[in-house]
Amino acid sequence: MGDMGGSGLRFGLLGPLRAWYGELELELGRPQQRAVLAVLLAAAGRTVSVPVLVEGVWGGAAPADPRKAVQLAVSRLRTAFRPYAGDDPDRMPLVRVGDGYAFRAPGSEVDAAAWEALVAEAERLREAGAPPREVREVLRRAHRLWVGEALAGLPGPHAEAVRTRLTEQRVSAKETELELDADLGDRTDLTAAIAALALEHPGRPRLTTVLMRALYQAGRKAEALAVYEDARASLPPGEDAPAELQLRILREDAALLPAGAAQAGPAADAADTWRAPDQLPSGLPDFTGRTEEVEALTDRLAGAGGRAVVVSALDGMGGVGKTTLAVHVARRTRDRFPDGQLFADLRGADRTPPDPGTVLAGFLRDLGVAPGEIPPDTGERSALYRSALAGRRVLVVLDNAATPGHVEPLLPGSPGCAVLVTSRHRLTGLAGAHQLRLDTLPPGQALELLTRIVGADRVAAEPGAAEEVVRACGLLPLAVRIVASRLAADPALTLATLAEGLRREHRLAELSDGERTVEASFALSYHRLDVELARAFRLLALPDAPDIPLPCAAVLLDRTEAETDELLETLVDLNLLQSPRFGRYGYHDLVRAYARGRLAAEDGPAERTAATGRLLDFCLATARNADVAARKPDPVELSLLDVPVPHPGRPVADGTEAVRWMREQAEVHAAVIALSCADPALPLDRAVELADRMGAVLAERTQTTVIADLAERLAGEAEARGDHGPLALARYVRGSMLWHVNRYAESVEEIRRAVEVCTTTGTDRVLAKALLTLGGNARVHGRYAEAAEHAGRAAGLFHRLGAGRSEGSALGEFAFSCAQTGRLDEAREAAERSARLMRDSGPVSAAIGRYYLARVLRLCGDPEAALDHAVGARDEFTALQVTVFAAASGDLAARVHAEAGRWLLAVDAAEAVLPLARRTSPALEGALLRTLGTALTGLGRPSQARACLTDSLEVYERLGLTEESAQVRALLAR
Repeated sequence: MGDMGGSGLRFGLLGPLRAWYGELELELGRPQQRAVLAVLLAAAGRTVSVPVLVEGVWGGAAPADPRKAVQLAVSRLRTAFRPYAGDDPDRMPLVRVGDGYAFRAPGSEVDAAAWEALVAEAERLREAGAPPREVREVLRRAHRLWVGEALAGLPGPHAEAVRTRLTEQRVSAKETELELDADLGDRTDLTAAIAALALEHPGRPRLTTVLMRALYQAGRKAEALAVYEDARASLPPGEDAPAELQLRILREDAALLPAGAAQAGPAADAADTWRAPDQLPSGLPDFTGRTEEVEALTDRLAGAGGRAVVVSALDGMGGVGKTTLAVHVARRTRDRFPDGQLFADLRGADRTPPDPGTVLAGFLRDLGVAPGEIPPDTGERSALYRSALAGRRVLVVLDNAATPGHVEPLLPGSPGCAVLVTSRHRLTGLAGAHQLRLDTLPPGQALELLTRIVGADRVAAEPGAAEEVVRACGLLPLAVRIVASRLAADPALTLATLAEGLRREHRLAELSDGERTVEASFALSYHRLDVELARAFRLLALPDAPDIPLPCAAVLLDRTEAETDELLETLVDLNLLQSPRFGRYGYHDLVRAYARGRLAAEDGPAERTAATGRLLDFCLATARNADVAARKPDPVELSLLDVPVPHPGRPVADGTEAVRWMREQAEVHAAVIALSCADPALPLDRAVELADRMGAVLAERTQTTVIADLAERLAGEAEARGDHGPLALARYVRGSMLWHVNRYAESVEEIRRAVEVCTTTGTDRVLAKALLTLGGNARVHGRYAEAAEHAGRAAGLFHRLGAGRSEGSALGEFAFSCAQTGRLDEAREAAERSARLMRDSGPVSAAIGRYYLARVLRLCGDPEAALDHAVGARDEFTALQVTVFAAASGDLAARVHAEAGRWLLAVDAAEAVLPLARRTSPALEGALLRTLGTALTGLGRPSQARACLTDSLEVYERLGLTEESAQVRALLAR
């Protein structure tokens, strides 16, 4: 009963007429008795004459003795209310008054009255300018009171009149709620919800306009315009709102986009549960000087909220303190950005800085967008990022940028946001940015920094030596901080001794520029480290990753985690390492370069190979543990090359931890794979298996291109070494990743090369996986006989290998393609076996088995069974957040409805999952648009249908899917 409660009488009109006394439901009897009660309840205690009762209940079909019929109905109703009244006649609510009756029960509750009060409250709030979310929540509370059609099943003119009035109120209130949804832009299913209501209530101007707006917000401009064309004839005369909206859509009026936090789509997932990101590194308690620069940057950030995003760019040489200043100012002004602060090290000085798309993927995850809903294209990610920040006040700090192109995709669009950028080069091409050059510290500020770290007494005791030290550091904050940390760690070390050490390092390196000056400070600190600290400092620089977690560092150093933690924290205290977040360690890029130089000079190839091998074993073993936790694969799948690994790896508790670990270590994994490729002493089988596990666990489009590139490098190295097993697996991994991003032509080329290698070397595990992917490629292009052959061979190999889950997956592919060739009995048997095999392999596999079975049942002429499995699989995938399969199952359900002529249900099913498909699979997007076009044609919506089909054709042609393109062209030609 929604907001209703209490222990008295309660009545429900917003559905079948029902009554309760406390928790006891009263038996109200036959429909005519209920209809009499409905008339009396509507009178709200006033007397209703018998003729009015007769007219309201029976209309023109009154019984032979209407008065007696009323008396009988009242008598039976009184019996129904006996539990409430008991033996006290004064408590009986149904009373005779003159020539009529009245229902009087003070304190009783009627859901229709509660409904009307909530709707009125929402209208009052909206007129008073209350926040849209507040108004919408009141309306949602009101709608929760409804349990079905008002007075469902009751006969008579009165019941029909009440039903009509309440239904109109309900639809009107729903229109208001949907308009608020469009204003806020935080519902992924908005178009589906509006379309279903519009089809049920055609010709309503408000529904037409809000559907047009929602489609436009979802990027479906042509369909938005087509809605107006289809609805124009049914709109009331003189209704101008849809026509006006059509013109605004044609002008691409920005005001039509959501005024709230985010547009409908994956960004809306962050809007409903927004948690302000807090990614700024810790500030330095001994920050010194830079007063003018701090004030200038602070004043710039104070201007955020005007017409454009405020962008400030700091440039200067390495070690001059750009990052420290940016973080200091960001932390000082964070209160002006209540929606959070984002931070990214763009590593512009690295040999291979991260692509902006990789940084965007991290930002989007931190803003609440599900990994499976992050698009693969950098431009699409950038647009989604701007949508997620729309209407927000967020500060973005982009450290160590290489070029303006490195920065531009990461700029928000909301004028409430601001950006601080640091770079070693002036970013002159960064439009609208305020540029600030940062020079070395003035001598006085450099001396103050030294004093704050080592103490005033020591500086006062040796003022001349202190000045010599800061000048020997080139007045660079990084160098001053490192030598000062060495002094602070060694009370016996004098400033004079330190100054002499710096003079010696300068002479040895013949320093002439700022970075060389910094290197001298590194050398001075490094040469004072003990053997264990120096070794840790060098070896941690071996993998080319921005930072490394403690467990990986411990394996790399061949020490316990406790010993490693003590070593690394000591290096952090000496400012030779950084700890960007708890349990992770990295270098300033200049320090890393120095550490690598010492590594090359002091550690031989055998030591470097052994360290890389230890890290590779640990990463692969942990990746296998993660795969088991995430997917529960067949043992055969865990090692396609059957490579033993001596290290047990880190335990992984569940799928959530598995994905988090693999995502957070992706750059470490890429680095250790690169080291394996560069070191002939290391076999490639473990490295390529690590890439395979990355692809298995990180089934998200943000990682597929990265993994494909790693596999390409591995394949090239394996071919150069003549190492056939790793070559076959690398080709398969690359082909599989390309398949997942719809690069079908490249995928099939790689997979065929993998099959060729496997065929000559007998690598059956890789061959089975490769054949399965090759079959999927053939299926997508409509070559079903070829697809069935490949999938059937794969299923046979998996069966021989004892891999039941994999066999089930291969049988599902075989069954579908087999059915497409007309071998229906064989297909159905294979699909049912597939479902049985996958049922015991975890919830995701079980849902996939149901989906495979549903596909085949549809082709075998059993649509209702197909629909049951498709809907069940869709719901399971949705609960498990397996987005792409949820969209595929939804498309299958929509097709079954369309083929049965259930056009409304087909549109509803397709619209519900189209947003998922648009973000995960262009091929599925094309299929759903085709299904929508077919269903809308059946509903007599030709303009909207044509718009859907045209969009579908564009998608299919872009993907090179010729058969699907031809099918859509045929639909358009009708």
